Amino acid sequence: MRHYSIKSEESGLRLDQYLARVKPDLTRAFIQKLIKGGSVFVNNKKTAKPAYKLKEGDELTVIIPSIKEVGIVAENIPLDIVYEDSDIVVVNKPAGMVVHPTDHGAHVSGTLVNALMHHCKDLSGIGGEKRPGIVHRLDKDTSGLIISAKNDKAHNYISKQIQDREVVKKYITLLKGHLSPKEGSIESPLEKTGGSKDVRVSGSKKAKYALTHYKVKKYIDDYSLVEVQIVTGRTHQIRVHFAAIGHPVCGDSMYGDKTLNSKLEALGLNRQFLHAAYLKFRLPKNDKAIELSVPLPKDLNSLLKKL
Repeated sequence: MRHYSIKSEESGLRLDQYLARVKPDLTRAFIQKLIKGGSVFVNNKKTAKPAYKLKEGDELTVIIPSIKEVGIVAENIPLDIVYEDSDIVVVNKPAGMVVHPTDHGAHVSGTLVNALMHHCKDLSGIGGEKRPGIVHRLDKDTSGLIISAKNDKAHNYISKQIQDREVVKKYITLLKGHLSPKEGSIESPLEKTGGSKDVRVSGSKKAKYALTHYKVKKYIDDYSLVEVQIVTGRTHQIRVHFAAIGHPVCGDSMYGDKTLNSKLEALGLNRQFLHAAYLKFRLPKNDKAIELSVPLPKDLNSLLKKL
């Protein structure tokens, strides 16, 4: 349940327009379903009118059902499909797209899973009701290659390769400063703090082993353009490892340099400079290795040209 008070500058907005602003993770179609389904109250009165014009002082209550209550809605969202067969689909995920819905109103629509449900119709069920087909993840603001399984056999096959650290994952990132030496590894255990998404390098017994290899492609001004290969796949691994050695990922709002981020934002960087550029793994259908790669997206390329 969410509560909102309408300010003077928001007066005159349509109800559905306002909710699209304050809940950008929800699609307009989903918001209209909530309103028409009686899940939105204006001044404690249920309304079914998406076009209702808001007034200053209006009090809104929005009840967003959980995934268990509504299931995952297939949505016709365009996908950049890099590879597909009867077992898997590999997508070049754009920055800003959440991989899977989360419960209790956060990201129940507009996710990669919503799009895959429309494209594939039937996905592997091993990932659970929130994550059908999802074998591994990327952060919302990380772009690049991600594998989804269409059936349970394929899901297990890819998951086993990831567990055995046989899948090669390479990223391109831009780091603060000149990273030296130009080639090396970071081997530092990582631990989630307080059950949140915040992660840190830790010597605790609860910390999990994490290994990152890197190679500097070139120095650009006061930055390092780096190819990174993660051996383990811990939450925020690349971002935390490089921040810990004093070379945070450019644009990283959680672990990065705020002053630097502001400077780069003025040049058009509105997210962390991190792109999953390369994957190598074995196909479930024939056990043959496949290599896939995608170039840097326009926003990251544009920044490099400006620098």
